[in-house]
Amino acid sequence: MGAVLLGALAACGGDSTERTPSSQAAARPTASAVVYTSKAFGVPLTVTVPTSLGVRPVKDTRTFLTWVKGESDRVRFLLPVVVYPPGSDDPVKPARSYDGYLAFLRGQSDYHARWRDTDETKVDGHPATLMTGTTDWSLNGGIGCPTADGNAEHDCHGLQPEFALRVAVIDIGDRTPLVAWTTVNTDQQSDTSAAFTRFETMLRGLRFKSRT
Repeated sequence: MGAVLLGALAACGGDSTERTPSSQAAARPTASAVVYTSKAFGVPLTVTVPTSLGVRPVKDTRTFLTWVKGESDRVRFLLPVVVYPPGSDDPVKPARSYDGYLAFLRGQSDYHARWRDTDETKVDGHPATLMTGTTDWSLNGGIGCPTADGNAEHDCHGLQPEFALRVAVIDIGDRTPLVAWTTVNTDQQSDTSAAFTRFETMLRGLRFKSRT
């Protein structure tokens, strides 16, 4: 699949509700979590990361920040440089607006994407949409790629038949939104609740940082 906020359907497979995280407390380290401040990511942020994902990310680049411990232990933050429309071998630039990018994801329901459990929320005060995505057809590059020359299958990210994704699309102003997601390999485990709850907890503690 390429590999993981970050979301998309004709109108969504689940009811859409307005939900604001109950806690706006600053991120704090605990015995089972560490606070990580991004080093190179294009949208500076601080997030509390469960130690089950590792102390440090696997990558922290201008467009991609990711933790990987296993096929059901992945959390990714992506600033898409290009996306692959379903059925196309040619990448295109993603929509620069929050609504436009969401529409692109939701349009993938015409190509076997299934979206449910949609929540309208906020991440550190920024509008965000959370969705659970599955598919029975590979949608390589449908979420996006961290580089313009990425191979859709190997370097980019999208829904895949063996995975359930909890995706968050976050409005970060007049640019392509930030996409984040976590994955669960449903061939290996059918229960997604623990991984999805962990991801949403990370989002509640996420704070965007001013550039210095």
